[in-house]
Amino acid sequence: MMNRSKLKSTLTAFLVFLVTLGWPAETGEAQVIFSDAEGYPYEESIEFLYNRGVVQGYPDGSFGPDREINRAEIMKIILEASYEGEIGHRLNCFPDVRGDWYAKYVCLAKEEGIIEGYSDGRFRPDQNVNMAEALKMGIESFPVSVGSASNPWYQKYIDFAHDNNIFSRYSVLPQKNMTRGEMAYLIHQLMLDKENIKKFTGVHDSRSPGCGKTPPAPTPTSSVVDGLIRHYITVIPSGYKKDIPIDLVFAFHGRTNPNTMVRTYYNVEEASKGKAIFIYPAGLPEAGPSRSWSNPGDRSDQLRDFELFDQLLEEFSNNYCIDTDHVYVVGHSLGAWFTNSLSCARGNVIRAIGSVGGGTTINNCTGPVAALVMHNPKDNLTAFSQGEMARNQLVSQNQCSLNTVASAPNGYNCVAYQNCNTIAPTVWCPHNDDTEYGGAYYPHTWPDGAGAAIWQFFESLD
Repeated sequence: MMNRSKLKSTLTAFLVFLVTLGWPAETGEAQVIFSDAEGYPYEESIEFLYNRGVVQGYPDGSFGPDREINRAEIMKIILEASYEGEIGHRLNCFPDVRGDWYAKYVCLAKEEGIIEGYSDGRFRPDQNVNMAEALKMGIESFPVSVGSASNPWYQKYIDFAHDNNIFSRYSVLPQKNMTRGEMAYLIHQLMLDKENIKKFTGVHDSRSPGCGKTPPAPTPTSSVVDGLIRHYITVIPSGYKKDIPIDLVFAFHGRTNPNTMVRTYYNVEEASKGKAIFIYPAGLPEAGPSRSWSNPGDRSDQLRDFELFDQLLEEFSNNYCIDTDHVYVVGHSLGAWFTNSLSCARGNVIRAIGSVGGGTTINNCTGPVAALVMHNPKDNLTAFSQGEMARNQLVSQNQCSLNTVASAPNGYNCVAYQNCNTIAPTVWCPHNDDTEYGGAYYPHTWPDGAGAAIWQFFESLD
């Protein structure tokens, strides 16, 4: 039976977290592993904050790490983590903050200058918080110094997060709503610095955990993903060194051409001249001819082989010295469709893509991705409108305007969209290469020189 002291403690936690983070689960354990946080990228941060009384989960044992966080919730988390004085019982500081559970946090934050109301005088407690806003509010609540960048207004906060290895600037989509898991990670890192457990150095480190390790022998060519053996071609450059971070390129084939064939004509690997590790996964069924990267009925944001990408990226990052800021993806036809879709779903880890002749089926993106997208207007296998859809997704994802200027690579009718996120140039190439390598009419072809153009685009990002 629960003793009186523990019952009182549980009821207090219940009232504090009633609305903010859901109905807390009673537990007699000092350490809680939430059912949906086990194995989650930010599991350690979630448990750290739970043990400090900053966050708590739901009665079913879940935390909801992917749920978007709102303005009231974020104020509670920030102040429980950072404020050293008495939070008190402030009640009325905005027309829409009148004695609610979050009033004491919001009103204290207003007094401390952490937040301001909107032009109509309201706070809007239920409104979700995007990444730019969350970074500003979180970082400014701790005793740290940020830079002076002022255009756009949030750049100095993204730079701080990047330079101190919280979130890479290549993973932050400013207008994307922040999740509970992401917020837990941000606050965890800020608390570690404040408590001198781990100090910020201001030096960005994009080396993967595999740096310094002796690479596996033999070179891996298969992995078990969701109970299935998945095969791939791995190319490790002869000059690979275990202590020097190297680029990583995923190359996805189309429906009818296997990975062995696309390796012979993509020519991105050849153009890289040993500067990257290449992985050529095999779609299912491997025997073809109707290979795919998804199962029938998959949701557009949960395609089967997103998991394949995730697992291979993790395995290679753990076993090789990968530059995690230089993960690239290329694809043709169905492989381009998957590449375009992956660039949205995994925009927080992919630096850039090069795709030819593909569409997309997703538009809820996770990060900015530099892109070189090619499509022939006369394509008779993948409609040009599908390519335009992929282009439009990337223009929106990368915060570009609709203005364009002529752009390299030359010979492909390319234009570059203007005013994009500075780290995510977006180039659209409605090329007119109508023949395959044998000379037959084939407007769905991979254009001559496309591989070299894509690699040059990747290299230009530095």
